Amino acid sequence: MDDSPTSFRANDRSGAEGPLGSAADGVTGERHDHDPEAWAETLARTVAHLAAQLTVTQIRLRALATELQEAGGVDPVAVGARVRAIGAAEVGGYLRENLGEALVEVVDVEALEGDLLAFLAATEPQGE
Repeated sequence: MDDSPTSFRANDRSGAEGPLGSAADGVTGERHDHDPEAWAETLARTVAHLAAQLTVTQIRLRALATELQEAGGVDPVAVGARVRAIGAAEVGGYLRENLGEALVEVVDVEALEGDLLAFLAATEPQGE
């Protein structure tokens, strides 16, 4: 079973959803017709920006983890607790910032936030 977050759905209550939902606004039910080329370009730029941020973050975290391990390590349970606490306090803000304005309009951020918190709770080390 894949434990990764899966709430990449639009705020569309009509039931017609694709991987990012439909073009309908989940609040008013109105359609937001976007120029397909402009939308594709915005989406590609957003995804590229997020991939770049993720890559830099992975490199920095790898360097930090390597240095910590070589210096004697840290308590994995304490790190897990800190990850869950930071996630609970800041996941929504980070999501909105990292998705960008264009994707926040089409992604169900609240559902994705819940999925991420559940993922962190299930995958981070916990004390007994």
